[in-house]
Amino acid sequence: MKITELEVKESFDGELYFRLPDDLLKRLGWEEGDDLKFIPQDDAFIIKKVKYETIELDFDEEELLKYMTCAHEQNLSFNEFVEQALTEIIKQQDEH
Repeated sequence: MKITELEVKESFDGELYFRLPDDLLKRLGWEEGDDLKFIPQDDAFIIKKVKYETIELDFDEEELLKYMTCAHEQNLSFNEFVEQALTEIIKQQDEH
């Protein structure tokens, strides 16, 4: 495993940032515009590329309204609500 150190800088408006070298981006298969997820771990972060897959869901209007209402009540977008539900189902399947 190759270790790469990154310098954290501060922008003029106080935001912290770092630049990923081109060779690291190439090794990781990351490109400009990719969505990244920062996962806290101990005194550091794990950074993962978010991979999206399209799943077609078939709801009638009544079901869709019910699920969208549930998402709203939990202060989630519909996509976040569906992602949480699918993640929970996958976890339950893995436990069996």
